[in-house]
Amino acid sequence: MAEERKHQRLVWAIGSALILIIVGVVLAGFYQQFYHPPRVWAGNVRDVEFTMGDLVERIRVLQGLTGQVDLSIVPFEYLQNQLIAEILRQASPGMGISITEEDIDEALRAQFLPQAAAGDEVAAGQLDEEFRQRYSTYLTRTGLSDQDYRVILEEQIADFRLRSILAASIEETGNQVEVEWIRIETNSTVIPAEVRSRLDIEEFGTVAREVGVPDRFADASGYVGWIPLGAFPGLDLIIFGDEEEGIEPLAVGDISPPISTFEATYIIHILSPEEDGEISLPMRGKLLNQLARQWELDQLTRGSEEGWLKMNFNSKWYAWVAEQVKISAPRSPQGAQGPQGPR
Repeated sequence: MAEERKHQRLVWAIGSALILIIVGVVLAGFYQQFYHPPRVWAGNVRDVEFTMGDLVERIRVLQGLTGQVDLSIVPFEYLQNQLIAEILRQASPGMGISITEEDIDEALRAQFLPQAAAGDEVAAGQLDEEFRQRYSTYLTRTGLSDQDYRVILEEQIADFRLRSILAASIEETGNQVEVEWIRIETNSTVIPAEVRSRLDIEEFGTVAREVGVPDRFADASGYVGWIPLGAFPGLDLIIFGDEEEGIEPLAVGDISPPISTFEATYIIHILSPEEDGEISLPMRGKLLNQLARQWELDQLTRGSEEGWLKMNFNSKWYAWVAEQVKISAPRSPQGAQGPQGPR
């Protein structure tokens, strides 16, 4: 009898140990999969920290607006955007940028307050009620709280004011060259070298209309107009040359070889020589975008070199963030208006 009780205690002890091991494995898996990752830091700007969970939530905003996101690039882009937004927030006082709650309220009303048509009679408080309904619907669809969205608006206002400061440094006139081009997307099946060979025997506009991709700078025949120095940095050497480096620009009438840039591949035809002239509004906008992007890159580089900016984002965390976003059900973007992309 005593031997039997001893055997039973041994069985219970082994069974309990196995149960504890199984529970431990389950808890460890839960911790590694669900509890731990959202709390791991993804980025840090002077001790202001962003976690993997923060990153997932911000990407889900975009997912809620558009229904889908490009997970091959969006996670890293959004982490950079969060870091840049924090850098700008910390730098704002020294740049004369001050954003009040009233500024954010004004931006909210500009986005969500309906406008009564001329001559329409509107009951007192009706527009305010519609404003609240629109804003509430938007927050529900994106999964944001009022505080979350006010932070996003604050970032957008700061970015706008930074651009206003940078815009003041753009001259009204500058060195420009008149060009037309054929723009080929990086993921296109069109072979740039074959396109360039065709231009030796065919009209530029004809080929451009057939294989080029029109954009906001060029029409269907590839005509762009006057491009100022610095608007397209990847094309500056071929269009303007570099006197200090002894690099000659393309001559009038010349057609460049295919030039690959981050944006696309270009084949450029020079129409007029370089001259000083008034910079068009579209090109001023392009110059401003370049200045803003350069400011961001300079800040990221300086922060990394000086040690006050850090990122913790390897392939493991990239995969985890992408998976969390992927399993989120897309929400319809129709209805209230809000931000349409990163920052």
